[in-house]
Amino acid sequence: MIEAYGASSGTVQAVLKTLAESSMICKIQGKGCFWGKDPTLTAVPEIRLSTMEKLNRDFDQDFKQGFLKPSTPLPQGKELSARYNVSQNTLRKFLENKVNQGLLAKQGRQYFFYNRRKAENKENLSELIFVTRCNSWGGFTAESERELDFLRLVYKTAGANRYKLTLFGINDATGELIDRNGNPCKLSEHPNAVGAILSTLLVQKFHPLLNFFASVKFPVAVWWEHPEENVPRSFLKKPNWTFFNSTFGKKPGVEMGRFLKKNGILEINYISPFHNSSWSKDRLAGLLDAGLTVHAYVDDEFASPWDYKQIARKKVEKHSVEIFARTLIREKLESLTTQAKEDGSILPCVCVNDEVAGILLEMGDNELTEQLIAFDNSMESYLQRIPSFDFNTEALIEHIFYYLSNPSAFGDKKKIHHILGNVVEK
Repeated sequence: MIEAYGASSGTVQAVLKTLAESSMICKIQGKGCFWGKDPTLTAVPEIRLSTMEKLNRDFDQDFKQGFLKPSTPLPQGKELSARYNVSQNTLRKFLENKVNQGLLAKQGRQYFFYNRRKAENKENLSELIFVTRCNSWGGFTAESERELDFLRLVYKTAGANRYKLTLFGINDATGELIDRNGNPCKLSEHPNAVGAILSTLLVQKFHPLLNFFASVKFPVAVWWEHPEENVPRSFLKKPNWTFFNSTFGKKPGVEMGRFLKKNGILEINYISPFHNSSWSKDRLAGLLDAGLTVHAYVDDEFASPWDYKQIARKKVEKHSVEIFARTLIREKLESLTTQAKEDGSILPCVCVNDEVAGILLEMGDNELTEQLIAFDNSMESYLQRIPSFDFNTEALIEHIFYYLSNPSAFGDKKKIHHILGNVVEK
């Protein structure tokens, strides 16, 4: 409707509200608007899960969110039976079934995720190939806190599990894999490697990276930082490959929406100067799927903070890049917030990331910043005390290493494994 009539989001929402008040249309939360007072909708039958099915669903959810960690024993049976609202006898049957499937192991009364590497009591270092993006001479500079967290946790977890990391770099401009000295990498020089971790963060041309490892027999874990539909289908068919996703898709937006609804917030503004990206659009779609009324104030000229930094690098000295890029984002936000105020849309604001929320606070517009919430859970959200969605990098690393030690851990059907996050309040 915005595109068809050339109207703003706020104007369209105001018109729909007027039509609903006059009973010309009916607004159904999370479904849309329909002609008339009481539209006939096809009823969707409620799916009734058995006790075991519900227990399996909740157990899987806790695993994806990191409450249940592959690196530590499961909580005591009394705690789990209370958490899942089942008897200890039912819980015991469920856990024993997981043991029989080879997913859990048992020692005394304690259950834990089966780890083949620990079970075989590996004492010697085993080689893992670890690939990140790099420049033309093999150098690397982190662009975000999440990327730094990923690197730090990979090194920490590798050490704890007695793995030696061999570093490769993928240069996006050339599509070549090189070591940290700029020399071409050869898999033939690493015949004893037992696995690989591939990061696709800010790697736009990911096909050369994937193809380099296409014929390996050892397990390959890919941190997938692209839309899920872009995963090459040929690699999904490979039994030794699993892709791990935590940030793309609607799930973060849906989880954010559920959090807001629990706190009594049903109508929001969504602010994004990065709306030429699938992740910005997906977060908006997730908020809508959660049943919120959303007024979108977005700009689709650029796709990420990286784009603004690239502009800054061409205009200012290296030490001024961050400040200049932030100034460019602020200019976009001034335009978006002006439109919101003209629409009279003074509502809680969900920002596409913490940087946007922080800049809004710096702008000092108390009307629009009274209630802010964002995505990323970066240091900025702690300094500014902004509730923010954490993408759970710690659980991501736990699951990657669990997979490398137990390639059958997620089953053949879970070739794209989703890590679930949550909102962290300050």
